[in-house]
Amino acid sequence: MMTYLTPFERTGYDLFRSMRDWENEFFGGKAPVGNCKTDIRDTGDSYVLEAEMAGFQKDEIHLDVQGDTLTITAEHKEKTPEEKENDEKSTYLRRERTFCSYQQKLDISNIDADQMEASYENGVLTLKMPKKQPAVPEVRQITVK
Repeated sequence: MMTYLTPFERTGYDLFRSMRDWENEFFGGKAPVGNCKTDIRDTGDSYVLEAEMAGFQKDEIHLDVQGDTLTITAEHKEKTPEEKENDEKSTYLRRERTFCSYQQKLDISNIDADQMEASYENGVLTLKMPKKQPAVPEVRQITVK
């Protein structure tokens, strides 16, 4: 069964649950990228998304808007050879943090993408996403001849 793919169509607890359910169903419970804990608040005239992205540097996080889709991508790669050389002075007993990636796609058809703002502080990505204002129908008069 296919679940909703547009998180902003739903409210409350399962706002993101539908997309993650679809990923788990599609990939057999093994999504190809990591999941970051994400909260979305409705503040009336906008949405505020907060995603825990601990371990990523600001320059490793990319936000791309294409049409009505926002893609949040973060990727942390293994150190450069120069950085590795400095690490050789240390002996790792266990090393799991050589590569990490995250990707989330969101339907932003009801968001004013030109007014979105992003910040990253203390491992939390915050996106302020103003809602699109409903279009006011144009009223015009037609002259009778």
